[in-house]
Amino acid sequence: MSVQEWLFNPAGMTPHGFCLSWSPSLIALHVVSDAVIGLAYFSIPLAIAEFVRRRPDLRYGWVAYLFVAFILACGTTHFMGIVTLWAPAYGVEGLIKLLTAVLSIATAALLWPLIPKAAALPSAAQLEILNQDLERRVADRVQDLEELNARLTAALEEKIHAQQAQAHSDAHFRASFESAAVGQVHYDPVSGLILRANHAYAAMLGYEPEELAGRLGSDFTYPDDRDSTSYGEMLHGSGASYAREKRYLRRDGTPVWGRVSASLVCAPQTDKPLLAVAVVEDIDEGHKAQIALREAKHDLEIVVEERTAALAQRDLLLREVYHRVKNNLQIVDSMLLMQARRLTDPDAKAALENLRGRVYALGLVHHQLMGSKDLETFDVAPFLEELSRHLLEGAGRAEVGLSVRAAPLKVGLDFAIPLGLLVTELVTNSMKHAFGGGPGAIDVTLDDVEAGEVVLQVSDNGRGYDPAAASGGPSLGASIVDGLVRQLRGVLTVSSEGGTRSVIRLPAPVHA
Repeated sequence: MSVQEWLFNPAGMTPHGFCLSWSPSLIALHVVSDAVIGLAYFSIPLAIAEFVRRRPDLRYGWVAYLFVAFILACGTTHFMGIVTLWAPAYGVEGLIKLLTAVLSIATAALLWPLIPKAAALPSAAQLEILNQDLERRVADRVQDLEELNARLTAALEEKIHAQQAQAHSDAHFRASFESAAVGQVHYDPVSGLILRANHAYAAMLGYEPEELAGRLGSDFTYPDDRDSTSYGEMLHGSGASYAREKRYLRRDGTPVWGRVSASLVCAPQTDKPLLAVAVVEDIDEGHKAQIALREAKHDLEIVVEERTAALAQRDLLLREVYHRVKNNLQIVDSMLLMQARRLTDPDAKAALENLRGRVYALGLVHHQLMGSKDLETFDVAPFLEELSRHLLEGAGRAEVGLSVRAAPLKVGLDFAIPLGLLVTELVTNSMKHAFGGGPGAIDVTLDDVEAGEVVLQVSDNGRGYDPAAASGGPSLGASIVDGLVRQLRGVLTVSSEGGTRSVIRLPAPVHA
């Protein structure tokens, strides 16, 4: 028997419809039932296959495909039941049933071990709880991510702001560095090489800034001023800064004076020097001016010494002149005294005595000047006191009281002489005419009033007299008083009520 015969007509068997007596109703029942069952078996695997295709995440998807094969095989057996109603293809049907048996056994053998694993899978409620927990975790993670994103955004904005601020600061520093009125230089603290220099420093040396970069700073120091001791102390931490005045070397080889102050910029943690910053001020003109000033000061000191010596010599000469004038006036006074003693005429003798008083007043002025500090002015108060006392003692009038009150006032030679002569004449007139040989009192006052005016007043409490009348006309004394008042540009007022009162208003003396 061939394979074909075994598959489609084994041993001449009859179709299965023969067993049903070829009853149309029975055959139709079996055909319809097997056809519906077969179609159902064929549609179920398609649905399972579509479900597995849409859920690639299933852990046991391969089992579903095994079920698909098994169910398809089962469906095929039902379709073969329809075929065998009319064709005895029992060999093919047997093979299909054998395949279905193999698939069913394999499915059953693989399904039972999967049952515990499948049972261990979470239920829908558990999955819901897990899902809610997962959603909460996802929400928390989203919130964390949002907060992290906000922090990252803020950090990024802060970084951008810091970069902008740094860029602005760098631009400001560059502008300030380049436009500074004084020289600024940055050095490498170890090698001493110039890293950058501004225009002011370069111009002081006659260079462009880019020509100085990369060169040693000591190359531009005048050879005699290359002392690195202070800089070395600063570099090794012994000194906080480095400052001195020294000469720099211009491009043309000429020196220029500068004042340099330098400091170090160090790393925050290690204090390692990172940068040496120097500020250099051009003091060449000022230094030259100081030298010229010292020379001028020396010359001025010589001139001052010469002038001081000359003034001392002048003072010595003036004191000598005043002394000699005083001595000469004393000689004149002595000669007048000797002459008066020889006279018998009372009027002549009185005239000489009056002259002696005037000479004494002149001598006293020179005596006061000789003792003053500036040899030009003296205080008039002690002068009037001494002059009035001398007049009273010279007249021998002990019964007459004298009061002198003068405000402090600096006077010179041109003011003191006519003032002294005025007091001499007025006090002498009071002693001669006011008391008639009896007792009395004379008051001399000098007041410094406002508006630059001086008031001299000589008064007595005698019987009163007319100073302008003597021998039928003005006396010599009255003429002298009028002349002295005019010389001092003053105004004289005389009253004779209750004694004689002479008031003279004078412009106050003015000193250069």
